[in-house]
Amino acid sequence: MTERASPATATLLEVLVDGFEKNEVIRGFHLRTLPLADEPAAVHKFEAFVAEATAWKGAPRREERSGPRRVVSWADLELRQAGRGLMVRVRVSRFQDWWNAADTWAGDPMGPLFDWLEQERRSGR
Repeated sequence: MTERASPATATLLEVLVDGFEKNEVIRGFHLRTLPLADEPAAVHKFEAFVAEATAWKGAPRREERSGPRRVVSWADLELRQAGRGLMVRVRVSRFQDWWNAADTWAGDPMGPLFDWLEQERRSGR
């Protein structure tokens, strides 16, 4: 079991995995807000998220750091910071046609994976 992340210790990956509601779309993006204790903490976390995203996605398409506002974005990910607030926006994937297609789920495609997890659980792994 891992420790619960706080806004100060959360990684971008943790925000992306734990933070989004699949049906929550605003202007074509899923988004999550992360209020920090103060503006320096928000700037520090923003820069950490930018470094993490750059390691995964390469150079961003857009970078603006002017005055109290910062935005760095890729084709499908945008990070914004203003004041003590941080926002992570992820462009909607729009794969619901594939996800909801009958043949996607035909033949229990996930069964072998769940069986494997159950075997590991029983063996104490």
